Amino acid sequence: MERLKSIFISVFVAFVVGGVIYTLIQIFQRVHIEAGFCNLIILCTAFFYFALIFLNPIPRTSKHLPVLTLSTIIGLAGNLYFNFQSLHWPSLVLGILGFLGWLVYTYWGSGFGERKQSLLKKGQPFPEVSFKDIKGNQVSTSQFKGSSAVILFYRGNWCPFCMAQIRELAKEYQQIEEKGAKLIFISPQSAKHTESLAKKFDIPATFLIDENLNASKELGLFNAYGTPFGMEVLGYSTDNVYPTLVITDSNGIVRFINMTDNYRLRPEPSSYIKLIDEVQLAH
Repeated sequence: MERLKSIFISVFVAFVVGGVIYTLIQIFQRVHIEAGFCNLIILCTAFFYFALIFLNPIPRTSKHLPVLTLSTIIGLAGNLYFNFQSLHWPSLVLGILGFLGWLVYTYWGSGFGERKQSLLKKGQPFPEVSFKDIKGNQVSTSQFKGSSAVILFYRGNWCPFCMAQIRELAKEYQQIEEKGAKLIFISPQSAKHTESLAKKFDIPATFLIDENLNASKELGLFNAYGTPFGMEVLGYSTDNVYPTLVITDSNGIVRFINMTDNYRLRPEPSSYIKLIDEVQLAH
C-alpha cells in the first residue's frame, strides 16, 4: 500500500502540471473554453497548493483542506454543467480525474495509515540505538543524556513539511537552549544532504544520520516506500522514517512523543517548548 502511495504522489503531481498546460492550450485554441476554465479551478487548486508547500514550506495544514477541496468541487460542478450542455470527453475526463486525484491525495495519499507499534514509550527510557554524525562518527542515544532533548526524526531535505518544522525549531533554538535542552535532528538521508541542511540553518544543533534506517527499524519508525517515487535519482532512499518528535529528560526518559498519522500535520512548537519547562520542573 505504501508503495502505491509513493507512486501516486509523483504521478498526481505530474498529472496536475501536465493538466494545467493542456488546459491552457485548449483555452488558447478556444476549445470548450467554459469547461476548460472550470478544469483550471480544479487543477490550479492542486498546482498552487504543491507550489506553495515547496516554494514556501509550511509545517502543517488542516487535516482535510476544506477550502481547497471546496474549490475543486466548484470546478467539477462547472465542468459537469458545461459538458452537460455540450459534451467534450477530454475536458470531462480531465476534470473528473483531477477532482478524484485531489480527494485521494487529501484523504489517503498524505496519511500513514496505521503505524506499527514503536519501542518509544512515554515514561520509558529512550532505547539504546546508534547513529552517525556528518563526519561518520558513531553517536549512541546514551550520549543524549545529561540534559533534556528535543529529538526530531525527519524524512529528508526533499520534504517541505519536515523543512518547515525544522525551520520552526531553529527559530526557537535560543529559547530551547536557555531551558537547558539539546536539539537533535535525525534522518536517513545521506551525509551530503544532512551537511547541506546543517549549513543552511547554521545553528549549534546536532544533525545525525540513521544509516540504512537501522535505528528506525529497531525503534518501529520505519516507513517502507516512504519517499515519493522518483526521488531516488536525487540520492534519496526509497524507504524512509515516519516523522516523529520526541522529548526526553536528562536521564533519557521519554516524556513526550508525537507520532503523526499524516505528514501534513505537525505539532505546534509552543506545545513542546512548554513541555521542556515541565520536564525540567519534574526532574
